[in-house]
Amino acid sequence: MAISWVLGSGGIGLAVAQALSNQGDEVHLLSRRPVEDNFSTYQLADWHWASIQASLKTLPQPDKIIIATGMLWTDEHPPEKRLEDLNESRFLEAFAANTLITAAVIEHLSERMKRNTALKLLTISAKVGSISDNKLGGWYAYRVSKAALNMLVKTTAIEWQRRYPMSAIASYHPGTTDSRLSQPFQARLPEGQLKTPQDAAACLISVLDKQVTPEQSGRFWHWDGSEIGW
Repeated sequence: MAISWVLGSGGIGLAVAQALSNQGDEVHLLSRRPVEDNFSTYQLADWHWASIQASLKTLPQPDKIIIATGMLWTDEHPPEKRLEDLNESRFLEAFAANTLITAAVIEHLSERMKRNTALKLLTISAKVGSISDNKLGGWYAYRVSKAALNMLVKTTAIEWQRRYPMSAIASYHPGTTDSRLSQPFQARLPEGQLKTPQDAAACLISVLDKQVTPEQSGRFWHWDGSEIGW
C-alpha cells in the first residue's frame, strides 16, 4: 500500500486525497480545517514552517506527496493590476502561501531520505509563474511567488539527482478549477474550460503516475501532460 501525504484541503487537495484513498493509498491529509473522510487528517493552526514540520514528523515515510496549497487573492489584497498596487505585506503573504510551504516540506524530507528512497513530490504551481509564458503582466506577487516555487523545484531536483536518484519532484499547473481561488475569475472563462475538483484530481494523479519520474525530475507539467517552459 502506497503512503501519500496531501497538504491542503481546498477543492483540488481534498479531491486528490479522496481519489488516492479510493485507489487504496494510505492517505494523510494536512489541513487548516477539519475534514471528515476515510483517511487521517491533521489539522494545523497555520501554515507556518514550524507548524508544518511538527506535523510531518508524526507521519510515516511517504511514497507520494502532493502539495495543493496556494493563494492568489485575499479580501484585503486582490491581484495587482499595476505597479502602484505593489506592497510588502502582499508579497510576504504570497511567498508564505505559494513558496515556503513546499520549502518546509523539502527541508523536512532531507532529514528522512536515504540514497535508495523512492518518492514522488508534486507541488501545484501556476502557468502564470512561467517567465517565458508571461505575455499579459499583472498579478505580481502571485506570479513572482510561483516563479520562485518553480526555481525551488528545479534546484531541488538537481540535488536529489545526486543524493536521492530514485526520487522525483515536479511543478504542476492544474488548469482553472472550480474553487475559492478561481471564483472571482470564472466568468471570463470559455464554456467547458472550468474543471471540477474531481476532474482536476484525476488529471493530477495521471501526471504524477506517468511523468513524475527520476528521468524527468525537475520539470513543470501542464494538466494535460504537456511540459511548460520555465
